[in-house]
Amino acid sequence: MVRRKRGAHEKGIAVPRIEEVPGRQRSRFGAGTLGIATEALASLRGRSLRSWMTAIGIALGIAATVATVGLSATSAAAIAERFDATEATRVTVSFSNAMRDDGDAPGFEDTERVRGLNGVVDAGMECSSDEEAVLSRTAEQYYTRTAPLYGAEPGTLDAYGFTFVEGGPFDEGHVHRGDAVALIDAVIARELGYASLDGGPMIYINGESYAVMGIFEAPTGEAQYTGSVIIGPRPCIEADPAYSPVQVFIRTDLGAADKVAEEAPLAVFPELPGELSVAKPSDLRDFRKGVESEMQALLLGLAAVSLVIGAVSVSNTALVSVMERRSEIGLRRAVGAARRSVAMQFVWESTLIGLGGGLVGTVLGVDVVALVSLLQDWQIVFDPVLLAAGPAVGAVVGVVAGAYPAWRASRIPPAVTLRT
Repeated sequence: MVRRKRGAHEKGIAVPRIEEVPGRQRSRFGAGTLGIATEALASLRGRSLRSWMTAIGIALGIAATVATVGLSATSAAAIAERFDATEATRVTVSFSNAMRDDGDAPGFEDTERVRGLNGVVDAGMECSSDEEAVLSRTAEQYYTRTAPLYGAEPGTLDAYGFTFVEGGPFDEGHVHRGDAVALIDAVIARELGYASLDGGPMIYINGESYAVMGIFEAPTGEAQYTGSVIIGPRPCIEADPAYSPVQVFIRTDLGAADKVAEEAPLAVFPELPGELSVAKPSDLRDFRKGVESEMQALLLGLAAVSLVIGAVSVSNTALVSVMERRSEIGLRRAVGAARRSVAMQFVWESTLIGLGGGLVGTVLGVDVVALVSLLQDWQIVFDPVLLAAGPAVGAVVGVVAGAYPAWRASRIPPAVTLRT
């Protein structure tokens, strides 16, 4: 007689079901997700050309976004450097009309004292005639024209950075002796017919003769000197009422403008430094931030349009794929595949397309930033976070774009396979 062993359930011992074990549940879910992702990857490999063509739209959008953020940061740094190199090194100390009327003006020793301050590159006084001067090549004034007239020191010309196409500037010797010498702009030289300075040509300014020492081109950003004539600083020193109140233009080292602006009035006019007005560079940080934010907003808007176009392309391709694979989907549903599994496969396909486009777009965007920076001789400023953000954004775009096609796929009934 064979005895049958009693099972645990017959003995009244509770035996847990496998699916009730939490660890086993997670293992099965993980395996299922991995399987769906593997099927999605295999499906994309079977349609590689279409998949890559779809990813191009997202890649372009991500590339535009990465390049926009990188270039805006890089160009902002370059703009800041350019501002610092030009505007942040200018200081002007000006006399008032009342001081001019009282005969107050700096002397040569005053501007020399300014040039001796720490942080000063060069400096000099200047003033301008209230009325344009009448110019002519001859004393008889057969042909005349008018032009702005300035009085200036050689140091003023150096501080502005004048360049000369013929001849050169007058020197301290001409200034201290009071020589009648003049510098004319290239525009004036062409109009009056000064092709060269051979033979020591003369120019008549309001009927008085001056030796032409040089023909200059106005410095970049100093339009007031275009088409002008410059003589020595004698009208400035004498506080000539026919000229504007004198001002001392100072070019400083980078970062020294604030300190020079504090010390310059005492050096220029020790008798009444408080009566002088000082113009120094304003804080350009807020301006730069505004330029940077507006540039980023504009370019990021264009990048967002590219991303939307890429997302629509992915969604459209996924919908076409759903229509083409209705038989496959119906067959899977007929053999027991859940709607969730079908939907997840299409979401995974779109996500992988978006991820691939994000990776390619990130590489392209970084290359664009590097290429433009190299061509413009800029220092590259790039946030490393963008390297991870690009693929992540691409994957998110893929998820969003694939949501509706995945839902459509999950709604296909199993009976479709019987009709096709």
